[in-house]
Amino acid sequence: MTTPDGTGSDGTLRIDAYAHVGMPRFQTVDDYRAVMADGGIDRAVLSLFDACPDVEGAHAALCRRPDTFRALGVPLGADESELRAGAEAQLAAGFSGLRLSDADVLERSWLLETLAERERMGVVCGRASAPECAEILVAHLERHPEAVLVGGHFGGADDPRVLERGPVAELFAHPRFFVVFSRHGGYPTPVVRHWAEAVVARCGWQRILWGSEAPVLFWRDETIQQAVAWVDQLRPTADERAAFFGGNARRLYFGAPAPLGPLRMPFDPWARATPRPLPAGAAARQAPGRRTDPRP
Repeated sequence: MTTPDGTGSDGTLRIDAYAHVGMPRFQTVDDYRAVMADGGIDRAVLSLFDACPDVEGAHAALCRRPDTFRALGVPLGADESELRAGAEAQLAAGFSGLRLSDADVLERSWLLETLAERERMGVVCGRASAPECAEILVAHLERHPEAVLVGGHFGGADDPRVLERGPVAELFAHPRFFVVFSRHGGYPTPVVRHWAEAVVARCGWQRILWGSEAPVLFWRDETIQQAVAWVDQLRPTADERAAFFGGNARRLYFGAPAPLGPLRMPFDPWARATPRPLPAGAAARQAPGRRTDPRP
């Protein structure tokens, strides 16, 4: 339940900084709204994926509920020309940025330049903690004084010693690099706990965001409540919790109205989807009430 100012019933704003939408692999926006209601989530950043690029559905959510949603597009295309045109179309339509893979950073770093030109952010959901990736990201931030980057899934849990020196340490210390704590149960428990402690020490609580990775966490038989409670082991103060669960994401994504425009994709996104099989048993563990496949 939310109050008129958009905060949760306990007065704490909760923003999910990383939720997947797109059938048939994930969920529809309406499916995810049910997850929000059940988990006490007030606003969310919807992330597309190359296997289920429901660009129209995400754009419709932005247009219908601009105070509730922001969206991350996804690189799509058969060649560089299409990739550029598809990225430009999504950003022009009001997407906050693009979800990038390690390959996008290492092999198609010009996507970062496109984001900088549009003043949008890149959300790297791979291993920003890998030195070769971190080096490119640091160079990008230094080249573009207004650029903002985000590392998804804890930025890629690794040996905490990489945060002590070198390009990874530089990246995580950079004031315009943020980290989403998501995929909590997808890493071995001791690894992610020690890594998270080191990330907090390096970044501080003002550059860390909470994300559910719904519906993927359901595939691991996890709940939103477990994903929320995970951070308790790090013992944040009340102010740190408020920043982590909502304040930082509000500042990063909701500080200004989404610059909405018409969606004019230069090709059918579904024709450029990359088929990826679901993990065994995942479909049976999706959130209740999933709708039908929205593809034409």
